[in-house]
Amino acid sequence: MNVLLKPEVEKFIAEKLRDGQYADVSDVVNEALEALMEQDDFTHDHEAYLSREVKRGLDQLNAGQLAEFDAAKIIAEERRRLAGESVHK
Repeated sequence: MNVLLKPEVEKFIAEKLRDGQYADVSDVVNEALEALMEQDDFTHDHEAYLSREVKRGLDQLNAGQLAEFDAAKIIAEERRRLAGESVHK
């Protein structure tokens, strides 16, 4: 498969390769396309869920209910939740 890229895209890929973030052009393109597929899979239900969670967080903040932020823990919990959802479908 041959693909023609815009010069600015070629420059972006070259920078990613130079920085050592990717081994080759295929890695960059594959990751970009995976991100596009994830974006396409983002549904109204996902948006509604995120909106509810943001509102819940703001309500807790306004009520003075604060907690330590642990991104790794939050990501792990969400991955477990998503894995559980896919098993039950």
